[in-house]
Amino acid sequence: MADYVMWGVLDVLQRGPERRAAQAAGEWSRTTFREIAGTRWTLVGFGAIGRGVAVRAKAFGAHITGVRRNPADDPVADRIAALADLPGLLPDTDVLVLCAPLTPETRHIANAAAFGRMKPGSILVNVGRGPLVDEPALLAALDKGAPAHAVLDVFETEPLAADSPFWTHPAVTLTPHSSGMSAGNTPRNDVIFVENLRRFLAGEPLENEATAAEVLAAS
Repeated sequence: MADYVMWGVLDVLQRGPERRAAQAAGEWSRTTFREIAGTRWTLVGFGAIGRGVAVRAKAFGAHITGVRRNPADDPVADRIAALADLPGLLPDTDVLVLCAPLTPETRHIANAAAFGRMKPGSILVNVGRGPLVDEPALLAALDKGAPAHAVLDVFETEPLAADSPFWTHPAVTLTPHSSGMSAGNTPRNDVIFVENLRRFLAGEPLENEATAAEVLAAS
């Protein structure tokens, strides 16, 4: 999923759609692009996915702010902030990545008020849950240019309706809830299963065991 986030952001910054259109038209058209170095990324949700994005983006020279409940510093972030701090972070954020679970506090956290604070040229990425985003508010904000582009892997209603304006909006990159469908999943899952089988037979605590609250939050 972290790789997916980097792909989506890089495609926007590198002006991928324009380059592909020029290639299809046989046009020798040179295009300037934006660099990641020096951009400021705000990652809402700083668990395994958020930290994975942070490691990759930081290698490109991005400034990383992780937003989570645990206030402890993290070596892969330049700053750790609380959810209440998000409105103050948005005016300086170039890339806003949503990778948080859906809770009463995070539902529609990306709403009209939040979009009103985002800077022109900024990018929104949602790989968390669809209802993190107020979709009508996002469409209105995209038409105003802040954010300038949205990379969306999840939606409030899935599958996305055939008549949804997201399909054809020029400032939207969308995928069908597939950001985690990498070729590396099966081998990693096999390793975890075998280790947990060993632990179960030995009466040891299992790895990656989710609590009931965590399961509900992710559902």
